[in-house]
Amino acid sequence: MKVHFLDLGCITCDTNSLVALKIQASVDDPNPDLHVEPMPVWVAYIETDQAKILFDAGILDEYDEVVTESKKKYFPYTHTDEQTIVHQLSLCGVKPEEIDYVVISHMHWDHAGNINKFPNAKVVVQRTELMSALMSTHTVDPRGTYLRKDCDVDADWMLIDGDYELFEGIKLLLLPGHCEGLQGIQLTTDHGTILMTSDACYTAGNWGPPIRPTGAVYDSRSYVNSMQKLKNIAQTTNAMVIYGHDIEQFRSLKRAPKYYE
Repeated sequence: MKVHFLDLGCITCDTNSLVALKIQASVDDPNPDLHVEPMPVWVAYIETDQAKILFDAGILDEYDEVVTESKKKYFPYTHTDEQTIVHQLSLCGVKPEEIDYVVISHMHWDHAGNINKFPNAKVVVQRTELMSALMSTHTVDPRGTYLRKDCDVDADWMLIDGDYELFEGIKLLLLPGHCEGLQGIQLTTDHGTILMTSDACYTAGNWGPPIRPTGAVYDSRSYVNSMQKLKNIAQTTNAMVIYGHDIEQFRSLKRAPKYYE
């Protein structure tokens, strides 16, 4: 197994979006300075003898055209021509049509874009997550955390319910909390376990100790339970834990065309 991390640029946002109440007012400091910081957008390309797999699909190329001015103001997305999913895959010697599976951690706009670029792939998503995304984009909030353009794609959807072994050594983990149907991925390689949390854990600041929620939580009780599930796996397997949006960690990782195995 080879695991490549693909660099797709950054979103810039208030640090309180990553770790809830990271900056707080007090009686002594009623107007503290708030901070914004870059939040990496990345995709993992996993190559085995059995299949070529993507974990997530990044942000829609037409992001600036389909989101509101408010979203562009509070969550601006920046990337170079080299930080596109097609170019990053080319660094690994792979074309989009060669991808067999696209595992979507969840259907939020910074993870589920570009699904339509992989015409021969099965798109693996938790059933509850796709249903939530469709409900939101078609009846509730068509311009919110889910984008209708990400959902309305001609894809070979593979809907799963709960933890699921995709192949030997590749296990998908249901981790609700940040959203209803979020999933991470546990990889058992020749040199150890790699555990990718997606947004079940944004950064090391969420991991703790103690566990601290993000600024965007669908169900706080489920969030804590999912974090504990991840921590138990990490402790049992001595896993390398890859957080969803930790800029310092991401800068330290090997990135395509380099890989872990």
